[in-house]
Amino acid sequence: MNTMRSVSTAVLLAAIFAVPGSSAFAATMDTAKVMAGTKTDIVPAANLVDMIGSWTAGDLAFLDKAASIKTYDTKALYPADEQAKIASAESAKSTQLGKFHDAIHADAALNAWFTTNKIDVNRVVAVADPNGNAEIFLF
Repeated sequence: MNTMRSVSTAVLLAAIFAVPGSSAFAATMDTAKVMAGTKTDIVPAANLVDMIGSWTAGDLAFLDKAASIKTYDTKALYPADEQAKIASAESAKSTQLGKFHDAIHADAALNAWFTTNKIDVNRVVAVADPNGNAEIFLF
């Protein structure tokens, strides 16, 4: 899995709101097939911990182009000891995650996509695009 680079939330917000009055994500995202990830293809918890709260505009733009997106419910897929590490990282990055969630809620098309696909934006802790395969991690 590619390690996601840490970038300030200001860069993320600027990318999402670059064109006032328009969505940062196109209608093509509406056709993405959402699938549940499984235990057999989850990333190691240490990799996920490094990804939590770290975003770039490119890390999010791939969601718009994805033909399919896997979602991983970390509370169901990781054992208790690894969930504790994920929870610790989520707490440590709560400010970055809060701003990220606010940015998604503010983008009407992206927020609608999450709602339509029954993905709680407030549970999103990481996104990834290893080998061109979009992934969303929930906690």
